[in-house]
Amino acid sequence: MTRQSNNLHYLRSGLIISPTQYEAMDKVLSEFIHKIPARFVLLTDVTGQVVSKAGDQSNINLVGVASLVAGDLAASQEIARLTGEYQDYQLVLREGPNAHTFILDAGHHLALFVQVSNEAPLGWVRMLVRRGAQQLANISLEESPKVKAVDLAIEENELSDLLGDALDDIWLE
Repeated sequence: MTRQSNNLHYLRSGLIISPTQYEAMDKVLSEFIHKIPARFVLLTDVTGQVVSKAGDQSNINLVGVASLVAGDLAASQEIARLTGEYQDYQLVLREGPNAHTFILDAGHHLALFVQVSNEAPLGWVRMLVRRGAQQLANISLEESPKVKAVDLAIEENELSDLLGDALDDIWLE
């Protein structure tokens, strides 16, 4: 996975992850499994190096998927830049017959892959995945993050605003 020295994880992207950061990132991935519930979650650096994973990994080539996730995200980001649609936490969604996958950046050095059942409400999962990606990005920037409960919950008034914004987007297109 990652080269370790003095309990630090050195990634090819240049990011160095401390044991505390690593533990905090694992906690976010575990929350995806329990709260969404996601089938499988993979965190890679932007070079395709596996950082962490959670969920059912049977029959999954982690190295291959990590490399493809990084490449897919890089291509999507470049398309967004060329068309003037780039934004932080760029998200790629693929809908499948049995599962949906979300790929998004989690800061400048990390890419996140989340696979959920096709029965999961896409809007809900999208909001939680985006929030989790932001938390992972923040963890990667903190020098000594505190490992605490991950808050993927959405407040009732925030949900109302998010749903209102989503409806406005649909009707204004």
